[in-house]
Amino acid sequence: MSAPARLGYVDGQHGQIHFTTQGDGPPLLLLHWAPSNARQYEYIQPRLAAHGFRVIAVDLPGYGRSHKDTDGWTCAQIAAELAVACDALAIERGFALGGHLSAAVVAELAILQPARWPRIVLDGSPTLTPEQMATLMSHFAGLSPVFTASGGHKAFTWDMTETFLSEWDPDFRATPETIAVQYGYMADYLQMGYAAIRGYLEADAPKGGLAVYKAIERWPLIRTTVLAMTAEREALRAGHAKAVSLLQDCREHEFPGSHPIMNPARAGEYADVVAAFLKGD
Repeated sequence: MSAPARLGYVDGQHGQIHFTTQGDGPPLLLLHWAPSNARQYEYIQPRLAAHGFRVIAVDLPGYGRSHKDTDGWTCAQIAAELAVACDALAIERGFALGGHLSAAVVAELAILQPARWPRIVLDGSPTLTPEQMATLMSHFAGLSPVFTASGGHKAFTWDMTETFLSEWDPDFRATPETIAVQYGYMADYLQMGYAAIRGYLEADAPKGGLAVYKAIERWPLIRTTVLAMTAEREALRAGHAKAVSLLQDCREHEFPGSHPIMNPARAGEYADVVAAFLKGD
């Protein structure tokens, strides 16, 4: 195995970007699902490093320990900020992987700088129809961090985390065996800060990210080679075929069952698929 991951910061245009890096070789940028952070790849990162990559897992602006000057930002704005950070990380040419929200960010990186990113991985493409997205978001209805006399705010973080973890993995249940996983993602979620958490849930607040992203218009602009990944039981599975149809140079892979990203026992399976694609196997 490679040396342990190291932590660091680089400057974007609007503030500092936090990252962890491990391994040597061609750069591989990992962008997490929202609302997590780079910690999501803690089991996958060393596996990819062992495949011969310099793996850089980044906290997206607005998440984790990266700066929070992102109110209402679009996916293109997040990508532009990360492009500056990639300059500071000396990534002249490499690979990028993102899932869900960060799949859109990786797509925007590739559209912005196609020569820098000859191969990218879109893990769960956000190409649901408006109706499908509305159904997905309806599962979060009624959840709010706002202080109420009824005390609903006291359980908000637990309820919200349990809900999105169940979206990511339909088999997830809060049990004595999984409580450490739940608390890890609760900590990730709270790092967004109160204002951002409320902003994503309140109808009168500014919206950015996937709320305004139009993948169906943007995906055909991607000129680089893409691996589109999904799982049999995954929240964005319904949009996978549409995503593949929009991409000009695409490979695809479907993981059996639920998505492996939350299962440390399947980290090797995940890393092997990604590494084989990036190496052109």
